[in-house]
Amino acid sequence: MNPWIIVCIVVAALGVGGTIVIFFLASVMVFRHTIYRSPKKKRTRECTNTKDESQMRMFSKGIAWAEQYKDKTEELHIVNDGLNLYGEYINLGFNKCVVILQGRTESLLYSYYFADVYVKNGYNILVIDVRAHGLSDGKFQTAGIKESNDLVLWVEMISKKYSINDFTLHGICVGGASAVYTYVKLKNKGSNLVKRIVTDGMFYSNYEIFKRNFKAQRGPVFPALQLTFLYAFLFAKIRLFKENPIKYIKDIDIPILFIWSVKDTLSIKEKSEKLFKACASEHKELCFFPEGRHSHVRATQEKEYDRTIAKFLQKHK
Repeated sequence: MNPWIIVCIVVAALGVGGTIVIFFLASVMVFRHTIYRSPKKKRTRECTNTKDESQMRMFSKGIAWAEQYKDKTEELHIVNDGLNLYGEYINLGFNKCVVILQGRTESLLYSYYFADVYVKNGYNILVIDVRAHGLSDGKFQTAGIKESNDLVLWVEMISKKYSINDFTLHGICVGGASAVYTYVKLKNKGSNLVKRIVTDGMFYSNYEIFKRNFKAQRGPVFPALQLTFLYAFLFAKIRLFKENPIKYIKDIDIPILFIWSVKDTLSIKEKSEKLFKACASEHKELCFFPEGRHSHVRATQEKEYDRTIAKFLQKHK
């Protein structure tokens, strides 16, 4: 055989092999960054993105807000799947409770940034370190799938311990997915504890949000995304292709408020409108704000954001 043909075959083989290695390493890095938390990593509630001025400002304002209720704040703890999970409950003596669910990576302290409008409308506040976040145990973040199992227990515990039978779930990004999954799981158990849902930047599907994150980071979507989902199935035991907001939204039959920004590049307007349309509730409301990036809608228009939520809560008491 012509030696140049052999050289070409070897170079081609090395090129293919190198490409496979690159895709493999990229998917491993994405898995470690988005789903896996090392057991050796320090457990902390500090802001995870100190280089993001908007994130730091929201985080700091939330902490400052919570300080005024320090004497009414109780530390709580539950166990699920062998994991120690921690939360804080601001007990103001109301007969309603809102559970505020932060987006990926942040601790419960971040959730306080969204709490003020609920206190002004007669709600006690529950914030939690979801599994693999903050002080809670866990190696894997599961895009709301297993987190919603935990939240079912949190809601039931608060109901039993404090005689609360009226809950609103407020979820930011993946917290919105957790809220939707939790309501459906409680409804399937015959529970009507959750009366309302507010979502902020909820995504259409795991594939959609991961794909847009990949593109934003200029990474290869195929096959790195598919490999990431495979690792999630093998190690975290979750099916990211199967369990999605668009699947569960069809079972939502209570008042629900969808909040998005027209400038959101991850939960884009076209997909968000499809998610809203698929929702089964006769009491669904949609608000696209003109400003704000993904999960940062309130940061750019606090008064308008809170006014929208207050109006929704007063309409669906």
